[in-house]
Amino acid sequence: MKRHAPPRPKRSPVLLLATVIAAGTAIASDGRPDTDGQFPAVAGYYEFFVYLPADGLPEVAYAELSCSGALVSEKVVLTASHCTAFNYTEDIGIEGYSSRVWVSFDVTATANDFRCFLAAAVTGRKYGVAISHGLTHPDYLRPELRPDGRAQRATKNPQLAPDVGVLILEPKGTDILPAPLPMRGVGELSKMPGLVGMPVLSVGYGLNWGKTFGAQPTAGLGPMTDLGGGSGVKRIAAVGPVTNVFANALLPRQDVKKGDDTVCFGDSGSPLFLVRDGRVEMVISAVLSGATNWCQGSKDPYYRIDQAAAQEFVQCVIGRQHDVGAACRECSAERYFELCE
Repeated sequence: MKRHAPPRPKRSPVLLLATVIAAGTAIASDGRPDTDGQFPAVAGYYEFFVYLPADGLPEVAYAELSCSGALVSEKVVLTASHCTAFNYTEDIGIEGYSSRVWVSFDVTATANDFRCFLAAAVTGRKYGVAISHGLTHPDYLRPELRPDGRAQRATKNPQLAPDVGVLILEPKGTDILPAPLPMRGVGELSKMPGLVGMPVLSVGYGLNWGKTFGAQPTAGLGPMTDLGGGSGVKRIAAVGPVTNVFANALLPRQDVKKGDDTVCFGDSGSPLFLVRDGRVEMVISAVLSGATNWCQGSKDPYYRIDQAAAQEFVQCVIGRQHDVGAACRECSAERYFELCE
């Protein structure tokens, strides 16, 4: 849906990337490609974003990977709220832009980039499955807008926010979708023995950023900058064992000096899977939240999906997945801003 508004200053995501001082040097890895198709329901979430100034020509901002996610029902992809609400909170606000969103389940999705859209004369997507609406957890945002027209998070500490969002698919008759993944039930992780120390896998399409532990990061701050968004490849990242279990989050170790893989820009919303007795449990336990020193092995938090608040939101949407307007009005924060069609 296109909305027009007076021009607003452009804003790019600002993440503090600190220099980590350590003895010795270690190369951080973003994991291995899912060439065996072990995680077919994991998706890359792409967006074509255009500013619509009231007194000027449309301006293409980007057409690249935004986040990652996973199919959890016939038409619902699970992701993070800071992904679905990014345009409202960090970029231009709720008006003044046009956005087309789609997902790809392909292992290699590099055709879904800026050049693809330019070649298609910006008339629509060429690959992937279209998204009819992105929906944000209702407790992630405040109902009131800021004076500059942007939405605001309900809590300033993103690690305490209900960072779970969803995308409702709008598949064509020719689209073939993978089987959905199950999610942990309410309180399931709290009853699980041995969770601390358990290995976990994070699967997403984020940036494959060559980096050295203990060295200054390369220039750029992620999507919409010179780093160019995600890698376009579905990767399996062994982010180490769980070191901390909180009421709302799991923290994997992500210590590159111990051989752990890391996550990076574009991996937000990635599902987390437990590895018990050497076997991957194909059940989503959490989604990547982040908001720390990304790409450097920084114990990025994963928002637990077994919380009642998370399950109530996701199940509300799943129950209305064939009526997007109802799902938006009855389940999401988008209703605060009259963004439900």
